[in-house]
Amino acid sequence: MTFIFDVMTWGREGTKVDGQLTSRGQGVAFPHGAEFGLQLLMDAWFLGFGTMSMDKSTAKEFEECYELFLGKQVWTDDDGYLLDAATKEPVQPKVKAAEHYAGRLDGSTGRSDGYDYLVLEPQGDEFMRRTAAIIEAFRIESDPDGKKAHFTIEATDPRYVSHLDKHLYFQTAFTGRLPR
Repeated sequence: MTFIFDVMTWGREGTKVDGQLTSRGQGVAFPHGAEFGLQLLMDAWFLGFGTMSMDKSTAKEFEECYELFLGKQVWTDDDGYLLDAATKEPVQPKVKAAEHYAGRLDGSTGRSDGYDYLVLEPQGDEFMRRTAAIIEAFRIESDPDGKKAHFTIEATDPRYVSHLDKHLYFQTAFTGRLPR
């Protein structure tokens, strides 16, 4: 994985998180859209920061946002039949995953823990709708040299930033760009 930004946060105050980005590449522009703010919150959660302080429903929302952004994995058996995501048992009535999700597959496949999966296309419009429901404001200001930027993420509810109670450092490859 190519890291694009180093991220440092100073902890949170209510619904706000302040931090700093450092560009890891030459000529990389800092994203300004609210979707980048949500990507930073999701990445911190995905990397395991504050997972014990986040309630399960918020974690589920972040998981859904990841699926909207990257494409949801749908599990199949060796013959291509759709499996229940939780139990890995065949969905009844049995249906071929490729037929059930025809027109929604992005062409990616994989295998994990002995099960195959297909990947659905990302849903950029739905991701933006979710962004509007989670991010109240995202502000970013680059330093004059363009290598660092200071940012503030303001969430619509403190539960979306509960995992950022402490100072954090992580790296992210998110760039603010949306999927197709």
